[in-house]
Amino acid sequence: MSVESKRSKRFFLLISVFVGLISVLIVLPFVTWILIGVILAYTLSPINNRLLQRFGATLSAALSILIGLFLIVLPIVVILGVAANQARQLFTAFDPEDISQIDDVIAERFGVQVDLAALQDAFSSVVRTGARGLAGNLFSIVGGLPELFIGFTILFFVLFYLLKDGDQALAWVRTVLPLEPEVREELLEGTDLLIHNSLVGTAAVAAVQAVLLGTVFLVLGLGNVVFWIVTTFVAAMIPLVGASIVWVPGSIYLFAVGRPIPAIVLLAFGALIISTVDNILRPIVMRRGTQLSPVITIIGIFGGIALFGFVGLFIGPIVLGMMKLIIDIWVREYPEPVPAE
Repeated sequence: MSVESKRSKRFFLLISVFVGLISVLIVLPFVTWILIGVILAYTLSPINNRLLQRFGATLSAALSILIGLFLIVLPIVVILGVAANQARQLFTAFDPEDISQIDDVIAERFGVQVDLAALQDAFSSVVRTGARGLAGNLFSIVGGLPELFIGFTILFFVLFYLLKDGDQALAWVRTVLPLEPEVREELLEGTDLLIHNSLVGTAAVAAVQAVLLGTVFLVLGLGNVVFWIVTTFVAAMIPLVGASIVWVPGSIYLFAVGRPIPAIVLLAFGALIISTVDNILRPIVMRRGTQLSPVITIIGIFGGIALFGFVGLFIGPIVLGMMKLIIDIWVREYPEPVPAE
């Protein structure tokens, strides 16, 4: 390589770094909207592929967006709004005298002294923070309609063109990635597997468990059902504990306040139905392949919620899973050379 060619390469690299930094600053304020668009595009791609058999790419993308708007986006927005409102009602309706009575009941029946007032204060703070994180900027951006309009505009265009030109975009990615074909395909397939298991697999199982448990709450006459459905959905995505973090304390609470029949019903339904659904449905909908450890999943869920709001519930584990996949490929394909003796 000549001196002039090296100088040209260095200057081009300098320009690339400068433009790349400016591009990151431009995209960063809207990264949440872009990620939502990517998730919706992946979710709606099966519908869009079926519509492509009858309509053109443009019309199929538009119809898929309408279907996603009425079947996915609007229900989620309404559910999160109702859940946030019920969360506020739930923790403002606590009466200290009622809590002290529950303390006495637990001490009398179980012989255990529990300060539920302190636990309630701590739990209230956690749930309020979690509710705000789950809702993301849903309510805060309502006061700033320009930001909301810009966000939805970006979301719409990202979603539309991913559905319309997704194949071309994927082909372009394949051509520009400076990787060996085997490594490139493994990375793309692993990423697709992570997205599928997070969106279709884990989320679908969690949604079924949340709806079933919410139905039981409704039948038993328990209040704030939508809030508990959302809470169960988030808890069901957490490995090991899952939805039991909701129905086990709920059963104990009902028994402690003198409602043994609803407590037994909730406990039996959780142990026999909710746990069975998790054990049967999860292997059916989950693809085999890249499996994340519980530690990575938990950190990804809560870190994603803190960073991106509700959408981070899915993005967090996917990003950390991709990082693990990249490290595994790097260690296997590009090992450090052993120095000669």
